[in-house]
Amino acid sequence: MKGYLFLDIDGTLVDSTVTQKISEDTLNALKQAKENGYGCFICSGRNFGGLSEYMEIGMDGYVFSDGAGIIINGLEPLYRPIDPELLKELKHLILEELKGEMLMSSLTDFYASEEQYQLWIEYEKKSGSFGFAKNLKRIEDWDGADILEIDVDLPDEETEKEFIKKLNPKLNYVSTTASYGRGSRSAGEVTMAGVTKGDGIRKAVEMLGGDMKDTYGFGDSMNDASMLEACAVGICMGNGAEELKQIADYVTADIQDHGLSKAFRKFEIIK
Repeated sequence: MKGYLFLDIDGTLVDSTVTQKISEDTLNALKQAKENGYGCFICSGRNFGGLSEYMEIGMDGYVFSDGAGIIINGLEPLYRPIDPELLKELKHLILEELKGEMLMSSLTDFYASEEQYQLWIEYEKKSGSFGFAKNLKRIEDWDGADILEIDVDLPDEETEKEFIKKLNPKLNYVSTTASYGRGSRSAGEVTMAGVTKGDGIRKAVEMLGGDMKDTYGFGDSMNDASMLEACAVGICMGNGAEELKQIADYVTADIQDHGLSKAFRKFEIIK
């Protein structure tokens, strides 16, 4: 491969506020990039089940659950789940001690605390987006399946600070409040320590026998920071978080203004 393109989904491949569909302009850009010898990979916080609607667009592989899962066409998958004892400790800290909420992601399913469960059900009724409902279960129905990543929702910034202070150092936390926080609430994502989108990309490139100097990362939110830092070229969408723009090598146009295809042309991935 001439190079490796790693792309976030929400706010990067698709406009999360509109249709959740990839535009024809973006699909054409991806097709041209592949024809020009570039590998195209999704790099998402979603689990593998949450990527189902994007399986037909010709991607070469998937880094998902914030780097905890890697599936590349023709290669043995790699999974790095959260240790069960740490998971038990984490559930107690979030749900009981801090009175927060959580959404646990296995390879294909989601296990939500009650308020999160109701939130997603209501969201789907209103928007018809994401398609989470078919794989969404209550946390009480968790069957012991490996959990790759956890979305955390906390009452406020002070509670988030307390959570970070009490979090086991064997776990990694990325705050996404700047991108996804609900009003005054704080949000973030938990994986095993060392497991990030950026680290997932490094492992994916290693699996492919490639070189990190040939990597490009495209994102819009703060859970994409490690991706942009790991790749040789880190590109933030024009609609991205201001904090992410500060660490990006390049800021392209808004997703609704053909941001991806413009970035591809800027770096001569396509013409």
